[in-house]
Amino acid sequence: MFSDRRRTLRDQKMLGQGELQFFAEGRAPCVVALHGFGGTVAELRPLLDRIAGAGFAVDAALLPGHGTRAEELQGMTFDSWLDASRERTRAAAKAHGRVVLLGFSLGSLLALQVASEHPEGLAGLVVLGNALMLKPLTSVPFNLWERLGRRMPDVYMLKPRAADLVDPTEMDAVVTYDRHPLRAALEVYRAGPRVREAVPRITCPTLILHGRRDVVCSWKNALWLKERLGTSDASVRIFENSAHVLACDGEREDVAAETLGFLARLR
Repeated sequence: MFSDRRRTLRDQKMLGQGELQFFAEGRAPCVVALHGFGGTVAELRPLLDRIAGAGFAVDAALLPGHGTRAEELQGMTFDSWLDASRERTRAAAKAHGRVVLLGFSLGSLLALQVASEHPEGLAGLVVLGNALMLKPLTSVPFNLWERLGRRMPDVYMLKPRAADLVDPTEMDAVVTYDRHPLRAALEVYRAGPRVREAVPRITCPTLILHGRRDVVCSWKNALWLKERLGTSDASVRIFENSAHVLACDGEREDVAAETLGFLARLR
């Protein structure tokens, strides 16, 4: 279902209730967490709570255009989000010495791109539900639009639910816009090929996590990524009963355990 800009300005709202950002003091490496498109740190909060509880520092700020009103996201570009991600990484490295980038969906693209640039202090990389390639339901229409060579109009697609989850118990805790700004969403699609070219330049230890039942990005993205990384220190785990927002889904405890095990060996 689509809405025009006038209706969006009047009626739009956030789905879910909870904190939009999360910061925790702790030891190195500091985990710089990057959330998904249209979302907030709530998509990662169960995992970040476990990381902070284990004593690690966490920096999970809102990406530009997020957490306010959807029309503010509509004008954002991938470089807008990337510049902010670089800045968070630099600041965390200055404060803590060593950092681990942790990205989900759109955040996975940002984390991968930043990691490929070998920022100072980078100790490792964790990617969840990576968006290197989108499912055909999204990628085919965007591909057709790109072939037309026209500017995407100021339109929004209403979301039927807050998140792609198998286990709905965390649905109300996922804080996100109630619609997708399509011009900004096109930026996520366009970023895929750009980041895929950068993947072979990533040389840090990498943990790749994905839900088998992800309807946004195929679990095969995880295998594609591992095969093309510029490091042999990479591992993959596919969670059989999780969907796209796997840090909040039914296997979230296992997701946290995998991540904490990875962080522990980087110390």
